Amino acid sequence: MLNDDEIVTSVQEEFDPVDDETDEDEDNNNNESSKGPSNADAFSALETAMEWYEQQSECSPTQLLLLKRIRDIEA
Repeated sequence: MLNDDEIVTSVQEEFDPVDDETDEDEDNNNNESSKGPSNADAFSALETAMEWYEQQSECSPTQLLLLKRIRDIEA
């Protein structure tokens, strides 16, 4: 036999599992989004930045090497 509290808990669990899963999914999504971009995204962005920088009139070989070093660290 279940007492009153056990019955209430049982009924709540029966109707709330979707809400629990939704909360967990939202928590996981928040954790993932707070981690920042993936390695592939960062590498692609650095490649694009290097291509753009090479086309600029103020492009310096030293600064370009620094960008390449940052890209290589990511890779």
